[in-house]
Amino acid sequence: MVDESTPLNAATATAAATAVAANVTTTADGHVKVGGVDVDTKAIKAAAAAVLTKENADKAKVFAKAQYDKLKKIASDGNMSLTFLALVGGVAMMVTSIMGVVGRFLTLSWIGALFDVYIFFFGVLVVFLEWKKFPGRDKYNMVIHTYFHFLDYIWGRGVLYFVAGSLQFSLFGLLDLAVGGFMCFVGILYIIVGKIAHTKFVNAKEAMLSEHTIAAKFNEADVEDKGSINLEQFEIMTKSLGMELEKREVEIAFLEIPKVSDKEDRITLESFKNWWTKADTLDFV
Repeated sequence: MVDESTPLNAATATAAATAVAANVTTTADGHVKVGGVDVDTKAIKAAAAAVLTKENADKAKVFAKAQYDKLKKIASDGNMSLTFLALVGGVAMMVTSIMGVVGRFLTLSWIGALFDVYIFFFGVLVVFLEWKKFPGRDKYNMVIHTYFHFLDYIWGRGVLYFVAGSLQFSLFGLLDLAVGGFMCFVGILYIIVGKIAHTKFVNAKEAMLSEHTIAAKFNEADVEDKGSINLEQFEIMTKSLGMELEKREVEIAFLEIPKVSDKEDRITLESFKNWWTKADTLDFV
């Protein structure tokens, strides 16, 4: 036995491991004894086999699919804007990281403080992507499009938000767990809703809608006769084209289409047609 009062070091750890190993023996008939107590390995194997049956595996598969379907429904049917959820998460990341870096500097936790700095910049990037009135947006947007092209796609934003959330979650503070978990959830929503919307648009394209029909429906939605439509008018147009899209799916699709300008959140018929012709190769996921 190793005395509990003995300081823990390499020597005592080795001694403890040796003492444990000395108490484990195997009998001639294959039984294992720990500290003189017979361990019924056959019963353990039988119990494991009873749990790991094909029937239980099928049940686990059905349960996992049901949970995935439930998450897809939540993602598609929610009334709250995904852009708004991401914006709230980005602001929360900035605020909690500032609080965290101050606390960790005071406690000399340099690695944690460095993580908080990374999280702060992730938060700024999220707000930049989702807030159309972000200061200096025009100046930096071209840099994003050129060097971080994956952020133009819904799957790219989803992955970014999930990674940023995972980074903050790994700090294991109460606020870090809450905000990091929230951002992971938002990232998953972006990816799932993007996939659903992508599938529906591919199906709609396969319905062979003519360019004349698309143009006519676009002009009907453009009630202000501006030559461009906003998100609400885009939703009206998709319904008139027979697309059964949920609110979040409309929002995600609209995010994918190039806008008139960074300040004006509207799309033209030409930009929609260019996007539409690539519907079967859109990189949602």
